[in-house]
Amino acid sequence: MIVAYGQQREGLKAMKLYQEMVRLDLYVDMFTLASVLSAFTSMEDLIGGKQFHSQLVKMGFHRNAHIGSGLIDLYSKCGGHMCDCRKVFDEMPDPDLVLWNTIISGYSLNEEFSEEALNFFKQMQRAGNFPDDCSFVCAISASSKMSSPSQGRQMHSLVIKSNIQSNRISINNALVAMYSKCGNLQEARQLFDRMPEHNNVSFNSMIAGYAQHGLGAESLILFEKMLEKKIAPTSITFVSVISACAHTGKVEDGERYFSLMKETFEIEPEAEHYACMIDLLGRAGKLDEAEGLICTMPYTPNVMVWGSLLRACRTHGNIKLAEKAANHCLHLDPSNAAPYVTMAHMYTVDRRWDEVSRVKKHMKDRSVKRRPGCSWIEIDKKIHSFVADDKSHPMREEIYGFWDKMWEKIKKAGYVPDLKWASVRDDCGVTEEEKETILRHHSEKLAVAFGLLSTTEGASLLVMKNLRMCGDCHNAIKVVSDVAKREITVRDCHRFHHFRQGQCSCGDFW
Repeated sequence: MIVAYGQQREGLKAMKLYQEMVRLDLYVDMFTLASVLSAFTSMEDLIGGKQFHSQLVKMGFHRNAHIGSGLIDLYSKCGGHMCDCRKVFDEMPDPDLVLWNTIISGYSLNEEFSEEALNFFKQMQRAGNFPDDCSFVCAISASSKMSSPSQGRQMHSLVIKSNIQSNRISINNALVAMYSKCGNLQEARQLFDRMPEHNNVSFNSMIAGYAQHGLGAESLILFEKMLEKKIAPTSITFVSVISACAHTGKVEDGERYFSLMKETFEIEPEAEHYACMIDLLGRAGKLDEAEGLICTMPYTPNVMVWGSLLRACRTHGNIKLAEKAANHCLHLDPSNAAPYVTMAHMYTVDRRWDEVSRVKKHMKDRSVKRRPGCSWIEIDKKIHSFVADDKSHPMREEIYGFWDKMWEKIKKAGYVPDLKWASVRDDCGVTEEEKETILRHHSEKLAVAFGLLSTTEGASLLVMKNLRMCGDCHNAIKVVSDVAKREITVRDCHRFHHFRQGQCSCGDFW
């Protein structure tokens, strides 16, 4: 029963049964203890899990591989405490394949540790453990988060050489997701079409890929094909479907699928579905409807939901509603820098300098750090990263010299710098020329400049960014794609932008 409750995420019920076993002085084996750990993980109860970890140490069970896997799972899924994961792993005298897979999975869950996940994958093989289907799925997932096309292809080659047959569908699903996230949607679809069988995860991966690339029509066509094949959609399916509608402005379709989810498939909408619906309505400028939907939610809206409304308010310049959404975000997560940054930008655009100062003071007083924007591009299997006004690259002189010339070309071709994205106070004595210089050296522009400089004429570029793409960079790169006669793809934290012949695949609807 404890195992069953743990699998169904009924952590409290599992804990009560375990406590009853202890009270009755019944024998508790390793399997039971691991199931209790799983219950803490399902409840995301890190404090309770740590206390139970202390009990396991006293009982002398903490070096058991089965228990170790449960502890690593707990720490990785409840806040990404990877130092604790590493300590648990290092205490294991002889890690088995399950333990190796768990540590690889834990690191692959957290994007900033993706490279470490792949290092563990290599260490596992050097230790004499041959990877199984689970090992490959976790390693492929880590590769997709690194956004390194060459790393992803290398992992695919290793899968082919290994010739693993068990649970091959899971490996193929992971590869489809990986190619989509690394910008190679064509390869993802070809792999999807070659798969001998599909399940709901297969369709979810491909539908999500189309949605991320702004191909809403393709997402919806594939969803209908999924239904034709009698493959039942899941909660995750509808997140991608509604997101596809949001990115292409299909408000009525999105609302229809949101209703279909509950009425036809008996799937209760979760916070992520509501966040997608808020995004759908917000992008279309229906901010009052978006706020109204939040008010009808059957449970308390979380940061994800209010964050969707806040982003929509920023897009449409609704400061009053943005303030309300930001306050809710900060009440739920005071350490979240995004609401502060969004409001500071909106106040800057509206020239409300006192409010800008107030927001920055709040951030300083509460020790909230803004996540720095970073863009990167892979050239010859090496990742090159850039921040705004970056002077650290060994080719900085060539990059800046090349980009200064390109800047003049795109201005002659019709590009006009949008100075509001410089986010500099007018009363600070900064001239318009200085603001333009700030814009010219944004991270995504520098990454594109390096890509153009380092590749052959006509070669396509893929740039990644950890934050939402700057509006001025979006406008500039559209013109660059036409002037340089290149296809340029930028993946930001929300979606892919495919620039070609002066246009973007998002249709400026982002």
